[in-house]
Order: sequence, then C-alpha cells, then structure tokens
Amino acid sequence: MRILQLTSYPTVNPRHGGQIRCAQIATELRNAGHEVKALAVYVDRDYSEIGEDDVPFGSTSTFWHDDLPWLSDYFSGSFAANDASAFSTLSRVGRNFAPEVIIVEHPWLFNVARLIGGDSVKIVYSSHNIEWRLKDRIFARDGHPRRSELIAEIRDVEIEAAKMADLVVACTPDDLEYYEGVANVGKRFYGVAAGNGVEPFSCTDERVDQWRDFFKNPMPVFVSSAHLPNAQGFWDMMSPGLTFLRPGEEVLVVGGVSSIILQAPGFSRFADVNLSRLNLAGPRDKTELQALVRASHVVLLPITDGEGSNLKTAEALESGCSIVGTSKAFRGFEAGMTLSHVHIADTAADFRAAVRRVLDRPRYMGGTPQAVRSRFYWKEQLRPMVEAVERLGGGTA
Repeated sequence: MRILQLTSYPTVNPRHGGQIRCAQIATELRNAGHEVKALAVYVDRDYSEIGEDDVPFGSTSTFWHDDLPWLSDYFSGSFAANDASAFSTLSRVGRNFAPEVIIVEHPWLFNVARLIGGDSVKIVYSSHNIEWRLKDRIFARDGHPRRSELIAEIRDVEIEAAKMADLVVACTPDDLEYYEGVANVGKRFYGVAAGNGVEPFSCTDERVDQWRDFFKNPMPVFVSSAHLPNAQGFWDMMSPGLTFLRPGEEVLVVGGVSSIILQAPGFSRFADVNLSRLNLAGPRDKTELQALVRASHVVLLPITDGEGSNLKTAEALESGCSIVGTSKAFRGFEAGMTLSHVHIADTAADFRAAVRRVLDRPRYMGGTPQAVRSRFYWKEQLRPMVEAVERLGGGTA
C-alpha cells in the first residue's frame, strides 16, 4: 500500500520522542512491505533538518499567535487548511503520491487529511496522548483569558478525529478507552493500542566504559526533550532543590531539555546550589546518548504530567541501570515496575530519598531481563498498529 504520514514535525533526523515515534511507525510499515511518505507541517524556528516537501509554519503567518507559543501545533492545523501556499503543497503531494491510507500523527492535521484524501482514502488517527488534558495543564500554570475557549476547541478537534477516523491508534489502553468513549458514533469504533518503545542499544561497551571512567562520582542522568512539562516535572520531583546532592555530585541533563531547565519554575529557589549540581550536556547523537545513559548510576524519570506513554522509560529499561521514576512514567510499561532495580516514588520527598539511596549503593549490574526488554522493542510495540493498518487497507503490499 501507499501510505502518507502527516506529522507535526520533520522526521528526517528524529531526536525528540514524537519524532522518534513517527519515524519508527514509518519504519515498521516499510518493513512490512508498504511505501510510506512522511510529510510535516512544522514550526520553522524549531527544526533545521527537513524533508523536501515539509511545510514551514511560523511568525510571519496570520495564523501564528505570539502569546500562545505552546499551541503552535494546534494553530498549524488552521494554517495547513487555509493558507493557500501550504494547502497547495499538501494537495500536490496528495495528488502525486495518491495514498491509499493517510496516517495523521496528532489531531491537528486531520481535517487537511480529509480534504486531500477524498472519499476513497482510509484515514488513521494516530494519537500520542490526550492533547486537551495536556494543554489544559500548561494553561493552568501560565494562565490565559482564552483558556476555556481554546481547550474546548482542542477537545472538539480531538473528538472529531476519533469519530471520523477509520482507525484510531492510541499509546496506551487507557487512552484507547477514552477515545472509544468519546467517539460515540453509529459505526463500529475501530481502534488499537500501540505503545512507545525503544531500539536495542547499539553503543559499544568501550564507549560506556570511557564515560564511566570520566564521571568522578556516581552520576544520575535525566534525558528529555525541550518540552516545558518535562522540565517542570524534574523540579517538581526535586523540590525544594538539589541540596540533597553532595558537593561534587551532579545530575547529567541530556537532550533538548538542557536549554529550558534553568528557566523552569523550581530552579530559582536554590539557584546557586542547583546550578552547581547540574551538568547540561545538551542533545547527543543516538549511540552517544545510549552510552551516556548506560554509563550512569541511576536514570531519573520524574514524569508528573502528560498523557500517553513515555519512550524514555523504555530507554531506561533497555539501559539496565537503576531507575527512579514516578508511577506516571510507567504508563504502558507496568511490567517493569516490580523489577528490583526500579524504584517508584510519587512525592518529591520520596523521589529525592530514593535517588540518594541508589547513589549510596554500589552500581546495579544485573540489567533488565531480556524477556522484559524485548516486550518494549518498537517492532513488538507497533505490531498491533501495522496489522490494523493492513486490515484497513485490505492488503500487505
């Protein structure tokens, strides 16, 4: 089958979780024998590596809102459908590629998919989380006079996608149950859960050993993208600050979150101490990131917000290191919660205490059992989606 994948970010060189999930979905569908073309409508200031047909959206557009930067993905839907140049590009790609199935990642471009797909094309709504809940919690922190109005609009967009899609793909069974409940349509609801996952680590033991030798003290690592709730979750679970770490001990912060973690609420109360106990490593290539995580003493998963499932949890389990995480971090990964090297903590006091205990113990060397790790490889996690798309399209190639 020919499958067009509409995304909210380029997938040429995936780095953050959403990009990685989209790229892995395309990979698994190609591995199953299908022709997949990915097409993004993306925020131009956020990405430099793009596909040849990807459509930029930015502050020069009349659909842009400077006062609502965290809703740029939502406004990109109106831009894609109503901006003449953007819609022309999307329509041209649709005509030339002639997809039999369109997969819409997130609900924002669902209306555009219907417009360019026509009556004969099957449309898949691939959800990454329950968006209106996530956006509402961001509003709750920052406030805005249009909060209620905008959240109602976002919820309507999401529900419409669930109602109109030929197939709904959710990250967790709970998300799928939500969509089935709100769809409430006369036709039979067709949906599957296909969680986030991880690739088997390919970093070398030599590189891992080099990083372990470089670290002067047992190193906690926090890996995340430049998404405000991720940075806020870190400080929520480290409250009132990193004062529980000893002089010379640091948290290694890896990924895009390095650029925002000092601006997030929670940093400033003990700013001097916090700054002295942070090592901001920034984004790293895939294998280097894997080596850093595997070389750490403990992986931190301070997830307090968001929906869906967190692929950083799958990476932490693949690393085989000790893990301190919240219950929310293990949505979709419940099989890992009872492992001896996994420590669940849902209050700041418990989280900090668990990190301290792990740092004071010898490094855990037992690893994560292969039977658990293999359950969370992308091939296994996305298998239900691939099979459902094939049933929807009526063929395997």
